[in-house]
Amino acid sequence: MTTQTHYWNRLIKPGIVALVGAGGKTTVLSKLVEYGRLAGQSVMVTTTTHLYESQVAQWNPFYGTDINKADEACTAAVLKGQCAAWFTGVDGTKVQALDSKQIDDMSKLHHKWQIIVEADGAKEKWLKAPKTTEPVIPELTQTTIGVVNLQMLGSPLDEEHVHNIELVKDIMGRQEGAIVTPSMLAHVVLDKKGLFQYSKGRKILFCTGYDTVQHRVIDDFIDHVVDSDITAIYLADGYKASCEIRRIIQCR
Repeated sequence: MTTQTHYWNRLIKPGIVALVGAGGKTTVLSKLVEYGRLAGQSVMVTTTTHLYESQVAQWNPFYGTDINKADEACTAAVLKGQCAAWFTGVDGTKVQALDSKQIDDMSKLHHKWQIIVEADGAKEKWLKAPKTTEPVIPELTQTTIGVVNLQMLGSPLDEEHVHNIELVKDIMGRQEGAIVTPSMLAHVVLDKKGLFQYSKGRKILFCTGYDTVQHRVIDDFIDHVVDSDITAIYLADGYKASCEIRRIIQCR
């Protein structure tokens, strides 16, 4: 077993896993599918927000709202060793979300499946804090993976890099243009209105951009978040296909 397989397998288990945050959620989703299938885990993908159709077309999704028809289509895919995917429809270039109860109901039918839910939108930026209407996390979620891009460290607090910037500014207590420090980024992760505000189940902090920032700066950030109710911190290089986990820090 390669190191990458071992690392990713630690995130692969039956139940609902919700992805929130910014800076690599869809990358993590794709990797969970890839390694889940290699491990023989039955996998289904869906969203309570939006995903580009081009990002999910490879899984030949079922589109519709009828859970019986969705169950039939997704079960057929799983029995073929494929990733199942279910969305309500397509609107332009994006697939439309399921209601969180629909996801809970599917999980009740197939409690051995890992159902991966992209539960948060961030407009491809590096950092965000959730509004009261987002993210939408199913009640039966067993793991919430919060994603941040470490490239925010040393970058300015601006709309180019940050989604929902007014909320992030409020949490950090800084003005637009301020250079993000380890303690400022940690505030967004740990604040009650921050990254994990609506999380359910165990909390995993998944950090992308590990290869782009000085490790002493990253270690400073980790020191601020390690003594919390987060279960583990994953530090990963790269993006999309090149994304590889380099370190795992067990917190609890």
